[in-house]
Amino acid sequence: MFETIRWRCYVHAADRRGAGRVVGHIEKLLPCPVEIVGHERYWKFPELAEVRLVTPLVRPTPEQALLTTLQWAWTIATPWSLLNPESGTHQEFEGIASVSAGARFSVAGVEWMEFTISDRHEDTTVDPQT
Repeated sequence: MFETIRWRCYVHAADRRGAGRVVGHIEKLLPCPVEIVGHERYWKFPELAEVRLVTPLVRPTPEQALLTTLQWAWTIATPWSLLNPESGTHQEFEGIASVSAGARFSVAGVEWMEFTISDRHEDTTVDPQT
């Protein structure tokens, strides 16, 4: 079961409140709630904030999960590069959209965004990077 989409994005925002406004615009494009699970300055480019989000997915098969995720992701940006990083007992997919690679974002202020979906059970209340 694919339960959640984990999103990571780099946004132009001076503080957490500014990042929250960008996330609010992202949430308006999606048919589900968005929860911020992490926020910090991006060490490489201090003018950017790294924001980690989760959204519910709840799809039983990889095909349904990937199709739904792509439909939602394409409302935020186009195009996305897709990866299937591991083969084995678990299915996992990643997508990346970046302004530097020619992606166009529907939400002003987003420079780069990634999604990850997996059939591994994950605790989404605690972000391992914070």
